Amino acid sequence: MRILACADLHGHPERIARVRSLVAEHAPEVVLLPGDLTHAGRGEDALALLGDLPVPTLAVSGNMDGPRAVAEIAARGRLLGDEPVVIAGVSFGGPHVRERCDVLVTHEPPAGTLDRAWSGQHIGARRVRDLVARLRPRVLTCGHVHESPGIARVGETLVINCTMGDGRTHGALIELGPADVDARLL
Repeated sequence: MRILACADLHGHPERIARVRSLVAEHAPEVVLLPGDLTHAGRGEDALALLGDLPVPTLAVSGNMDGPRAVAEIAARGRLLGDEPVVIAGVSFGGPHVRERCDVLVTHEPPAGTLDRAWSGQHIGARRVRDLVARLRPRVLTCGHVHESPGIARVGETLVINCTMGDGRTHGALIELGPADVDARLL
């Protein structure tokens, strides 16, 4: 399965347009938006991606997505919640998922992995690291820390900080096979 993951759009029109062009270019089977689609009540045009793209699009909220944005994501049935969503035999879970899934989607990276901010501090979430340790997903997509796009491993889990917030990275393309996972930043 080919997955396009793009975090931290922050409602920027050029990032929204870039997601659309990446979908056309790479023909993913699923699009993941790991939070901060909007920015403190602005940029709600990004929410249109949840219904406009020609492939299933799943999202989690980020710290800059206000209550209205979260309600809109949920109303469109695209918010990953407590139960995994299965598409073409691949299960996707959000930060509150209670059972194992193939692909975990959170806004924050796990503590200590792809989480170094401009200050040099690690600002990842321990709860995400604990969730990865407990559920052992094949892939974790995240964003939040604009300064740390990249791909790393936590145990057997491939962690991908697919932020668009650094101005240079445009998300990530993930190839999820039956036995292997390959990913690259765009």
